[in-house]
Amino acid sequence: MYEVDHIKSLSDVPDNISNLLTELKEFKEDFKIKVEYCKDRYKITLYESTVNRKLSITRCILMEISENPCSYSIHLFNKQIQNSGNGELKKVYEVEVEGENDFRLIKQDVKDLIEGKKGASFSSNYPL
Repeated sequence: MYEVDHIKSLSDVPDNISNLLTELKEFKEDFKIKVEYCKDRYKITLYESTVNRKLSITRCILMEISENPCSYSIHLFNKQIQNSGNGELKKVYEVEVEGENDFRLIKQDVKDLIEGKKGASFSSNYPL
């Protein structure tokens, strides 16, 4: 089940956003998905449900998709888990695209981030 804020139901979501959510379902086991609508922009957030024990981190992927003007951005954050379970978000990767909302590309970018590609790896030399 998706968590939806500021939207009456998923049936209120445009087809292209609904199609993207359908595509993202393959990550549903590993990530909690939250959908928000705010100021002509859809925000889709994927919260990783498991902690990488080796690195004591969890990831958060934020997508912002705008129809007018046509654009999207994807941000990857790592959250260092402390003993208390709380931690700070650290931005690891960001991409912003204007003039296009190709949902196949958005899905591929998200998949690459989840698989550790496109700046999502845990390189000690990041961002070089």
